[in-house]
Amino acid sequence: MASDGAQLQATVLAALCSLYQPHVADPEQTRVADAYLRGFQLTPAAFDVCAALLDQSLATRGARQNSVSLNSDRVPAVFFSAQTLANKLRRQPSASTSDAGIWTQRLVTWLSCGVRVPKIVVTQLLLALVSALPRLQAQDLKVQETHDAVASGSQVYALVRESYTQCNGQSVVGYALLQLAQKGVPSRVLAELLLLLVEEVDTMTDKSARQRMQDEVDAWAPAVLDKLLPQLMHEASTGAADADAVETQETVLRALTSWLSYVRVDAEVVVRSPLLHSLLGFLARDELFDASVDLAVELVRSYAHNHLVVQWLAPRLLSLRGAFASAAEAEDVDACLGLCRVFTEMGEAYLELLMQQHGAGNDHAALVDLLLDCMSYPDAEVADVTIPFWFQLLKELQRRVTPALLAQYKPRLERLAGLCMQKLQFREDFPSLPADKQQDFKGFRSELGDILRDCCQLLGVEAVLQHCVNGLNQIFQAPTESRSWEAVEAHLYCFRSIAREVEKSTANMEALDAPISLIFQHLPRFADHPAICYTSCLIVSRYAEWLRAHPTSLQAQVGFLNTCVTTSAGDARYKEWEVARAAAAAIRALAMDCWSMLGGDIVAFYLHIEERELMVVDDQVLILEGICAGVAKSGDMPRILAVLDQVMKGIGQRLTALFTLAAAKSHVQVALNELLRLMCIYEYLDIKKLQGEKHPLVMLTEQLWPLFNQMLALYRGHDELVEHNLLAFYQAEPKSSYLYTASMVLKFFAHDQSKSAELDPLFARLLFTLVETTIPIFASVDDMQTRPDVVEEFFFLMERAVRTRASSAAYDECFLVRSVSSGDVTQ
Repeated sequence: MASDGAQLQATVLAALCSLYQPHVADPEQTRVADAYLRGFQLTPAAFDVCAALLDQSLATRGARQNSVSLNSDRVPAVFFSAQTLANKLRRQPSASTSDAGIWTQRLVTWLSCGVRVPKIVVTQLLLALVSALPRLQAQDLKVQETHDAVASGSQVYALVRESYTQCNGQSVVGYALLQLAQKGVPSRVLAELLLLLVEEVDTMTDKSARQRMQDEVDAWAPAVLDKLLPQLMHEASTGAADADAVETQETVLRALTSWLSYVRVDAEVVVRSPLLHSLLGFLARDELFDASVDLAVELVRSYAHNHLVVQWLAPRLLSLRGAFASAAEAEDVDACLGLCRVFTEMGEAYLELLMQQHGAGNDHAALVDLLLDCMSYPDAEVADVTIPFWFQLLKELQRRVTPALLAQYKPRLERLAGLCMQKLQFREDFPSLPADKQQDFKGFRSELGDILRDCCQLLGVEAVLQHCVNGLNQIFQAPTESRSWEAVEAHLYCFRSIAREVEKSTANMEALDAPISLIFQHLPRFADHPAICYTSCLIVSRYAEWLRAHPTSLQAQVGFLNTCVTTSAGDARYKEWEVARAAAAAIRALAMDCWSMLGGDIVAFYLHIEERELMVVDDQVLILEGICAGVAKSGDMPRILAVLDQVMKGIGQRLTALFTLAAAKSHVQVALNELLRLMCIYEYLDIKKLQGEKHPLVMLTEQLWPLFNQMLALYRGHDELVEHNLLAFYQAEPKSSYLYTASMVLKFFAHDQSKSAELDPLFARLLFTLVETTIPIFASVDDMQTRPDVVEEFFFLMERAVRTRASSAAYDECFLVRSVSSGDVTQ
């Protein structure tokens, strides 16, 4: 048996050598070695083999001889063994229940061997130790006090011993701490044990074991916070020459954070904790800053509703305003971000206190001033941290506003609105930023615009609107060379952001009309940069209803949009800022909301850009959407038919010309473009009232059907084009697109009871054919793997069929079941 164990060890070591030295091993050998080791970890023999490997590498040398480092050649075997034991003890408790005491002793021995090992090894050994603790029996908890431990004078050992005695020696947590302290393990090991202990307890799957362990850590909380963690911090702080000193101090702070998060700690214990009393000092140390920020955030979050802790903590954290100002002056972005996290967490946690009126010792509004300081920091990343708080604050103010509360917050809201207007300015190098950074900033701008809109509800839309006008006036009163396009665009973006509040405003509309008219009057004059043109187009889109009510401003905007489109066709900068797409969106809105005044002009404009290809097709379709929706809303059937004839003329000509080409198959994009236009017509020409007339789309379909057939015959193998059609070739070539189309047909038509006699048999035949064609795919695993989209879409279709079939008398109740069962789907 011993020889078998030795042979197994040798095999494991050889596999580890192949795995961790790929430069000398064949890739196939590396793959085989990895597979072997993964399988080995699941075997019962892994316990003994890994223990033997750890015994060989971590022979006890005395805890005070920690200067000896583990040979680098042995690290893979030691880490693999520690990781394997941790995984088996955590996930296979039944395999080690009777030996928990033995495993605990062995793990303590390896942790205290005196050999310096990498931190990842220590972590795995501690995870294994924590996993063994819940299975310890009463007889395992006897501790023999050695003369060496007493003679060492270890303060940590004395503190653990005192607390363990108070538990009458029946605490598995105390037992583990005492064993390690007695062996004189480094402070960093004890600190990490305390960190991992509470986190692992929270993830235990055995409910009774988790509750038992949770009760233990709850009972140990006063001792850990009052004495043990402070002592570990003290020993690490006084051992400045120790290479692990800073790491140990950081681990102590992270352990404290976890205890506050996972353990029920009384408020009295929190406010007397020596480490928490030193929190501001830790925040002032660069090497401990991140851990201290995490600690402060967790402390605020966990005790947000405890008056004692809030009363003690809030003034201390508010005193960090000077630290933030110093970091801002030094342009220390990381420090500003960390402190801003703390202040934002306070704002969200103490929101109820912020709703109290100023006075009677309540100065919580100072926290809002502090967050406004954060918002004013030049780096957008810092301001972005505060965004969730502003949304919550504004929502709560809107819900609970009183004259007194509004008077308290009005100057702060005005400052917030002003900061939003500043912060959403583009950087000059914006177009050259990576795509993800551009998207992030656009998202940030959008959120600032939403905050500005919410401010309107409290300050009044007139005040914010006048601020936009005043800002633009100031810019254009300055010398031309000093004007900033970024500032002009930012004020216009603000004007766009508050459009919803302008629409909702019912009081004093005359006062709003004057500044709005002034902005529209000068909008073409502002647009001397593509970014300004882009935002100006979006303004026209957003204020289309206002323009309908003020037609004198309309014609100038139409000319402006025409200029934007024309310029975009020849200027690369305008393409970069997507001005043409914004202009198309604006024309779309005008077509929908101002059809009676501009419908004819917009149709003519659309036909012009379609003929000259001044826009990409996607942008042209935006305009076509507006035309279809606008004319449909008019209800004028002769006009609808005339417009439909105008927009269909070019589509029909281009498709007919395409099908006559010898190389038509290579011009699939042309067909796709025309399908985009057709889909738009079918979707947006939504006529609600018909007086006996035939629906225009029915007439259109009758005319187009030959073209559809030609298109499907020519391009039936092209996924994207098939996806855009009323598919009819599923039997010839199964594609998920056909199934999706059938599903959409059921969705929109299967509930029409007025025509059930005609449609139900049609649907039944449709589904039967699709099922009959699809079932053979399920007979082969290879077929299913090569057509996963068909399999997925088939079951979506069947789900919809089952839901709609119940109300259809025409469906044979069992035909789907018979169809499915007739195929061999057992594979």
